[in-house]
Amino acid sequence: MIKSKMKQQPLFGTLIKIVDDPAMLIMAKDAGMDFVFYDCEHGMIPYDRLHDLMLMGNGIKMPSIVRAAQLARSDVSRVLDCGAEGVMVPMIETSEQARQLVQWSKYPPLGSRSYSGGANTFYKPSGNHQENMRELNQATITIAQIETVKGVENVDEIAQVEGIDALIVGPADLGISMGNPDNMMHPDELALIRKVANACKRADKGFGIIGPLPLIAEFKNDIDLLISAIDVNILRDGLKQYVKGYQDIIK
Repeated sequence: MIKSKMKQQPLFGTLIKIVDDPAMLIMAKDAGMDFVFYDCEHGMIPYDRLHDLMLMGNGIKMPSIVRAAQLARSDVSRVLDCGAEGVMVPMIETSEQARQLVQWSKYPPLGSRSYSGGANTFYKPSGNHQENMRELNQATITIAQIETVKGVENVDEIAQVEGIDALIVGPADLGISMGNPDNMMHPDELALIRKVANACKRADKGFGIIGPLPLIAEFKNDIDLLISAIDVNILRDGLKQYVKGYQDIIK
């Protein structure tokens, strides 16, 4: 489980926006990644395709986290019903929002997630609801994404919410919120990210960043969840490398 493993060692995953071929899961596992992170906020993969990808991923022990489009029951609970091991909601700014996220991502007694068997139980037979809910609450990682100045201002209260398992910083939107859209390594932004890392440490919650490797390196002693590889960047950089090689040959 991501939730338990992240406290033993940092876990590395790739953000998926457009690649929806199941072979990607096999390649990610072969490359040594610990999870895949599907983006339903900015990405293009529909729910029915996500269901199939995550079901296969669970079958080969390549778990999935999904960034939901928004803080809504239909978005949070549905991705978990489709088989995700974790869910993250963007732009969390208050403890009230964090508590709502827990309500929709965790079953009673911790939350009020509606029960449904299916991909989330790997299509086990009906029944055994109590044990299934207990196991899924134990396995499901619920993540608040902190990516505004207001979110950082309230980060201690957010981190203390029972049922929130990790906080992940979105440095691009955080910089935009600060009026600093193009320099994630600016000292002022690093100071805000440090506040998030410290709040996670005080609350014994996981800490993560979706960002470039230099930023991740800055917090290498604090980070539990690393998301730096993005499918569109991998494709773009790989194509550029091949084009450059071709151009070097024909010069």
